[in-house]
Amino acid sequence: INVLQTMIESISTLTPKDKDILRMSWAIVSKDLETLATGIFEMIFEQAPDAKLMFPFMMKDHRSGENKEKRSTEFTFHALRFIQVIESVMQCIDSPDGLEPLFRNLGQIHGRHQEQLGFRPHYWSVFKECTLYHFRKAMRGDKRRYCIRASTKAKMTPSEIDSAIILWREVLRVMIDRMNAGLEANNIIRKANREVIDHDDATHLHPTPRDAKHHIDVVNRRHELSVVVPDFFIRRASDEISLEGVDISSRRSS
Repeated sequence: INVLQTMIESISTLTPKDKDILRMSWAIVSKDLETLATGIFEMIFEQAPDAKLMFPFMMKDHRSGENKEKRSTEFTFHALRFIQVIESVMQCIDSPDGLEPLFRNLGQIHGRHQEQLGFRPHYWSVFKECTLYHFRKAMRGDKRRYCIRASTKAKMTPSEIDSAIILWREVLRVMIDRMNAGLEANNIIRKANREVIDHDDATHLHPTPRDAKHHIDVVNRRHELSVVVPDFFIRRASDEISLEGVDISSRRSS
């Protein structure tokens, strides 16, 4: 709860001017989400090549035209999923508490990826830096907006771009912190589940004294019943059948 409160306060304390800068920068960088997303995704794989192991389509041979097109489609799909998370943050920038379920779910997903596909938490830092690089690139534009001789006036001044990058770094940090919290919570649950399973297996393989005493009691009870019940029928009965309701004296008298 304290971590969630910190997240809410971190984004909620953004001033109206901060939010204006974020919205202005987002309006620029989101003009072509597909180009932005694939650029970030490609850079992530350049900086962390081992991350490709998490995406089977990156490990296949795509030399033929049909397969190459399929890879391009899958690549774009996954890249857009990255950027859509940031888009959700911008949509909830005035009510950040609504983001918690999203980040918790993403953390749980990456927790499973950590166990099954080799996800490493430092990939998030790579994602953050690659995102900031492409955000700055988009804000500066193709004509290098810092150039005094630029033919068109920049929509954002250099100082506004710097401010935007500082703000985006904080937003991405909060996102990563919340996803990592979800990942850690998922790991704790999975660890607890494994311990329960391991304990049950160990109990089955190594009976406790209580289990041994129960077994002796059952054997003695069966021996007592064997006076009137043939062993053949006793052996057919399960060791787990309760014999408390049997009236031995009445059966002997019969």
